[in-house]
Amino acid sequence: MGSIEDAQQSALASTAAAGDWLTGAQRVAVWREVRDAAVNELDQERKRALSPNAVEGAHTASAELSVSAMEVVHRVASDPGRLTRTWADGHIADLGEATYTELVGVTAMVTVVDRFHRAMSWPEIPLPDPVDDQPARVRPDDVGDIGAWVSQRTGPTRSNVGRALSLVPATNRSWLQLVDTHYAHGAEFTNLRWEFPLSRPQAELVAARSTALNECFY
Repeated sequence: MGSIEDAQQSALASTAAAGDWLTGAQRVAVWREVRDAAVNELDQERKRALSPNAVEGAHTASAELSVSAMEVVHRVASDPGRLTRTWADGHIADLGEATYTELVGVTAMVTVVDRFHRAMSWPEIPLPDPVDDQPARVRPDDVGDIGAWVSQRTGPTRSNVGRALSLVPATNRSWLQLVDTHYAHGAEFTNLRWEFPLSRPQAELVAARSTALNECFY
């Protein structure tokens, strides 16, 4: 397991490259829209409303992302605590569950990097130039219905977070590298005593508070 800086540089490179079902241009566009979601008036109005469905309007398509893809990225980035299965099913029907999963995964990855830099008072990373390549477009054989919103790995796993993006393995590898370096410390996750700058109880306190603030399901 490398350093946080190494993991973030790896995430930067993987975001610029073609992924599982999205091109590099589409993945970089996701990053751009994640940043826009923090200031976009439609997103902020939805967040302020008692229900996001009470606010009329929708995001328009861009050169890289369809209307449905834009809605997924903006809602996941700006108001993830109030997403519903019905909302997800509609966008999965439009996009396909693998593309939907990759959009969520890239949104999560770039959010980690941007928020870490903001917390450290570091300058915002310039968006990378996309790599002109084709997505892998490979659906893993070991995924199926486990009761989640999308298909996931059916075999043993150390956590649901570890298999949440298993439908899109290239994206999942980058995601798990960020999880390990920023929080889980790989195999050390099962050890209740950590020899790191934050002890295990301290790390779990930060994680629990962050989870509560972000209204995470877990």
